[in-house]
Amino acid sequence: MATLKGKVSSSSLSNLEKENSKFHNIDDYSDSVWAVPEGGSTCPPVSQQDYSFQFPLESEDFLDEGYDSGEGHYSSGQKNMPPEVNLKNVLNGLVAIVTGRNKDSSVSRGQPLSSSNVSFLGSAKNGDTFLHSSVYIPSAPPLLEASGINYSAYKEVLEADPPEWLPDSSTTVCMQCTAPFTALTRGRHHCRFCGGIFCRACSKGRCLLPVKFRERIPQRVCDTCYDRLDPLQGVLINTISNAVQVAKHDVMDWTCTRGWLNLPVGLLMEDEIYKSSNMLRSYCQVTRLNPERSIPTAVLKGAKGLAILTVAKAGMLVAYKLGTGLVVARRPDGSWSAPSAILSVGLGWGAQVGGELMDFIIVLHDYKAVKTFCSRMHFSLGAGCSAAAGPVGRVLEADLRAGDKGSGMCYTYSCSKGAFVGISLEGNIVATRIDTNLHFYGDPYLTTSDILLGTVDRPKAADPLYVALEELYSRFRC
Repeated sequence: MATLKGKVSSSSLSNLEKENSKFHNIDDYSDSVWAVPEGGSTCPPVSQQDYSFQFPLESEDFLDEGYDSGEGHYSSGQKNMPPEVNLKNVLNGLVAIVTGRNKDSSVSRGQPLSSSNVSFLGSAKNGDTFLHSSVYIPSAPPLLEASGINYSAYKEVLEADPPEWLPDSSTTVCMQCTAPFTALTRGRHHCRFCGGIFCRACSKGRCLLPVKFRERIPQRVCDTCYDRLDPLQGVLINTISNAVQVAKHDVMDWTCTRGWLNLPVGLLMEDEIYKSSNMLRSYCQVTRLNPERSIPTAVLKGAKGLAILTVAKAGMLVAYKLGTGLVVARRPDGSWSAPSAILSVGLGWGAQVGGELMDFIIVLHDYKAVKTFCSRMHFSLGAGCSAAAGPVGRVLEADLRAGDKGSGMCYTYSCSKGAFVGISLEGNIVATRIDTNLHFYGDPYLTTSDILLGTVDRPKAADPLYVALEELYSRFRC
């Protein structure tokens, strides 16, 4: 009895079933069968396509019944013909799939396949098969759990140490695109994560770095390091960004110099939060001492948002204005959104003279006005009356604001310090400070609309601002 090796085509399997009586346990549908020769081992499933595998044949007489070794196929008069497709074969195939007759007996007993060391099937005492409970375990565990597939790779990145930067003289070309460096068009830039030297085009990405780098502001990295750090940005934003840190500047009484005078320009979001909190507390004190000088209750209760900023103004006939601040929106549930930093630059023309420092509270009375502040830049035009003599003064303005996100009416109330008097027509340009938001939140994809109208969590670093807002609105609940 010889054992032959060859290629079997499923087109001849129906003929094999009729001609060879030495084989048994052959299913009736032609798309997939299992053939078990007497004394032989179980054969793998055969599909409609041709597959090469070792197939034991016990009889040389089988060669005379139509085996063509030159073609490598079993034939019985209809060579290379596709299997017949009819309703019976289709129904038999469906029945075989449902009943499991197309499965290997080793699989039905829960034995692992030869190509895998994992078994998903088990066998009960009554002979029934069942799926192991491990099949129902989620295949994508949380990012930083030890059972995660890429946990070791993520852990390596999160625990990385700051590298030693390569000297500029170590290479004359970009380490990624190999383009030569030039003085003006292609300068050198170090990747903050790996320390390599790259051109601007190959190091455009900004990412937060792991804890050991002691950086809470997104840093420039090369494209390769960006791909490694990008999946971990959500973790880093929620752990090391400036927004999740505890507010450090929260003392606003006479013992703190910065509590006496709000500077017109704040470099960081933390400075804007402190100025706004101090301004709201001062306004609450003025309101308690002189309620007539406060913002009308109906206007303040109906506000959909507040813009709070400090502006320096000086000039004669033509006055120049510059200042920074932040804007927060009122959510439908009554809570306040995360803050967004803004910059204001403007001109005033009219009968005016002097200089003053103004603390503005701009009431956004509808969501159209809030959407205006969601614009990257918007314009405002209005008329105002200003009078300041010494440490206390008043400025009242009503203006129309328009930007690419919409337009709306706003009411401006402020306290001023200095020596200024005049009536003027005011024009301002208010821009969102995108870099300041990026440095604070650490997310380069975060937009102003996400901050004011989205679901961005209130940052822990802005807790003094929310305490001051609660104090401002507490009198409405009395």
